[in-house]
Amino acid sequence: MSSLSTIVTIILVILCPGTAFSMVFQENADTATINNNTKDAYIIARRNPDMSVQLGHKSLAASKIIMYTKGMADASLALGMAYLAKYNIGDSAYFYNMQALDLYHDLDDNQGQARACYALAYVYSFKGKLEESESYGTLSLSFFEEADDKRGMVNTFNVLTYLARQQKDFEKARGLVQQAIETARSINDTLPLADALNSLGNIYKDMALFNEAIDSYFEALRLWEMKGDSNGLSIAYGSIGNMYYYQKDYDIALKFNFKKLSISEAAGDLWEVSKTLNNISQIYSSKAEYDSALFFIRKSINLTREMNYPSGVANACYNMAKTMLLKSEVDSAFFYINSAIKLAIEIKDPAIVNYYITLGHVYKVQNNYTLALQNAFTGYNMAKKQNLPIVVAQASALLSDIYSLMGRNDLAYDYIVEYHYLNDSISNDEFHKRIIRMDIQYDYDRKQKAAEFAQMQERIVNENRIKQQGLYLKGLLILILLLAIISILYIRHSRFRAQFARIDLEQRLLRAQMNPHFIFNSLCAVQDFILAGKPQKANAFLTKIARLMRNILENTREEYIALDKEIETLKLYLDVQQLRFETKFEYNFIIDKSIDPENFSIPPMLAQPCVENSIEHGLLARKIKGHLSISYTLKNDLLMLEVTDDGVGREQAVMVSNPNMKKQSISTRLTEKRLGHFRKALKEKNISYEIIDLYEGSEAMGTKVVMMLPYKKIYA
Repeated sequence: MSSLSTIVTIILVILCPGTAFSMVFQENADTATINNNTKDAYIIARRNPDMSVQLGHKSLAASKIIMYTKGMADASLALGMAYLAKYNIGDSAYFYNMQALDLYHDLDDNQGQARACYALAYVYSFKGKLEESESYGTLSLSFFEEADDKRGMVNTFNVLTYLARQQKDFEKARGLVQQAIETARSINDTLPLADALNSLGNIYKDMALFNEAIDSYFEALRLWEMKGDSNGLSIAYGSIGNMYYYQKDYDIALKFNFKKLSISEAAGDLWEVSKTLNNISQIYSSKAEYDSALFFIRKSINLTREMNYPSGVANACYNMAKTMLLKSEVDSAFFYINSAIKLAIEIKDPAIVNYYITLGHVYKVQNNYTLALQNAFTGYNMAKKQNLPIVVAQASALLSDIYSLMGRNDLAYDYIVEYHYLNDSISNDEFHKRIIRMDIQYDYDRKQKAAEFAQMQERIVNENRIKQQGLYLKGLLILILLLAIISILYIRHSRFRAQFARIDLEQRLLRAQMNPHFIFNSLCAVQDFILAGKPQKANAFLTKIARLMRNILENTREEYIALDKEIETLKLYLDVQQLRFETKFEYNFIIDKSIDPENFSIPPMLAQPCVENSIEHGLLARKIKGHLSISYTLKNDLLMLEVTDDGVGREQAVMVSNPNMKKQSISTRLTEKRLGHFRKALKEKNISYEIIDLYEGSEAMGTKVVMMLPYKKIYA
C-alpha cells in the first residue's frame, strides 16, 4: 500500500470509521485477487503465453488503480516472461521485464530484481547480444546470492553456462555448470540438477568428449524420469538423439528427435521445436534424403523468423546452404550461406566460424579457388583461436582439397596430414565409434531398467506401509523379479563381454597391421619422390597408401568381407611394398575356379600378417628377385588359404637382426587367437593355422603358411 493511500485511509478512519474499514477490507481483498492472478500468469507463462498475457494485463491494471507497487512489479514480470515465451513480438518482453526491474529496485526487492535480470539475460540472448545477456546474467546471480535463493542461483548458473557455450569458451562453461551442480546437490533440488547435468553433457559433446557426455545425459534422464518431467524427457531425447547422429546411426537419431518434437509441440515450446526441426533436417541431409531435409529446414527458418530469433535464423540458413550444396544447387547454397554470415556478423554469433568454411566449399565448387582459400583460412584461424578441434579438422580437409585442385600437392599433403591427425585424436578410429555405439545402447537399457526398478521399489515400500499383510508376498515377488533382472543383466553382460573380446582382438590386430614403422617409411618414400622432382610417382604412391589405410579401417569394422575386397586390399599392400623396395619381388594370386570372389566372404585381414612376414623376413633377405604366391581353394567345407614364398626360410631370417621381429610375432599370435575365436564360435575344429618350412634337400627354399578359414556365401 502506498504512503498516499495510507494517509487517506487514516483520515477516513477519523472522519468516517465505517467507510474507512470498508475501504481497507476491499483493498486487502483486491491485493489477494491480484496476487493470485499474477501467480497463475507466471506459472503458465511458458505453457500458455496468450492466457498469461491476459491475466498479467488484468493484474497490472488492477494494481495501478490501487497504486499497489508490488502487484505492478509482479504483473510486469509475469508479462515479461509470457512475451519472452512469444519471443519478443513487438519487443514487449524487454519493456515489461525492464519495467519490473525498475519497480523491484524501488521496492529494494533483491529476489524480484534477480528474476527480472534473469529474464533480461534471455531477452538479450534471443537478440544475439551475448555481452549484454552475460551482464544481466551476472547481475541476476549477485541478487540471488544476496537473497540466498539457491534454486535461483542454479538457474542463473545454467544461463551463464549456455552463454559461455555460445561464445565457445568451454572451460568457463564447465566451471559454471559445475557450480550449478554443486549448488543443486546441496539443496537436493532434482529438476535444476537434471538441467545442469544435461548442460554439462552438451559441453562435453562440444569438446568431442562423447563418453563423458553420455554419462551426463543419462544421469539427467534418470532424474527427469523419477520426477515424470515431460519437458526434461524431451531435452533428454534430443541429447541422446544427437549422440546417435554423431555415431551415424541416423534412423535411431531420427526416432529420438521425433519423440522430442512431439513433446515440444504439445507444450508449445517454440524454441525447442525450432532446434529439433533443425536437427531433423541435418539427419535427413546426412541420409542423402534431401527433399525431407529441405522440408524441415524451411519449417525451422519460418519458425525462427516468426520468433525473431536471429541466431536460430542464421543456423537454419547455414543448414539450408549445406543441403543445397549437396544437391549441387550452388547458386541457392551461395545465397543462403551469405545470408547466414551477414546475420551472424550483425549479432556477433561465434557460430560464424562454420559458416565461413561452408562458403569456402561453395567457392571451391565454383572454381573460385582464391576466395575459397580466403574463407577456408578465415574459418581455420577462428577455429584455432576458439580451440574447436572438429572445426579445425573440417577446415584442414577443405584446404587440402583446394590446394590439390590448384596443383599445390605439397601444401595439400600438409593439410591432409593435419586433418587425419585431428580426426584420429577426436574419433580415436572407427572401432571406438562402434564401441561407443554399443555403450550408448547398453547404458540406456541398463539405466532405464535401474530407473524402473527404483520406482518399483518406492511404490512397494508405500504399499507395504498401508497393507502389512501383503509384506511377505510382495517381498517374494521383489526377490523373484530381482533375480530375473540379475539373470537378464548377467546374460547380457556375458554377451557383451564376448563381443568386446572379439572387438579387442580386432583392434589389437588393426594396431599391428597399421605398423607405424611401415607408415613412416612409406611417407618418407613419398617425401623422397617429391624431393627428387617426381610428383606423379609421389601422388600415385600416396594414393595407394591412402586407399590401403581406408580399406584396412573399413574392412576391420566387419566380421566378414567379400573375398574380392580382401584381395584388393592385399594387392594395394603388395604394390606399396614393391614401390618401397623397387620391385625386389613379384607376386601372383591363384583363385580356384569354383570360387566366386564377389560371392564368397571371409574374415578380413588374416592373410596380411603372413604376407608381411614373407616380404620382410623372407624375400627382402634374398640377393635376387623373389616370388610370392597367394592361393584360395575349397577343401572340406572350408576355404584354404596358402601363402608361399621362395625366401631364405625362417632359420636364416632369425639370424638376421630385425627390430620388427617382436611385432611380427605379435601379429602371428593375434591371427591364431582370431582363428581360435572362430573355431570356438562355429564349433569347427578343422579351422587351423600352420607354418611349413620348404626345403630342397637340406637347403631352405622358402616358407608356406596354410590356413583353413570359415566362409559365407553372400548370395545363396
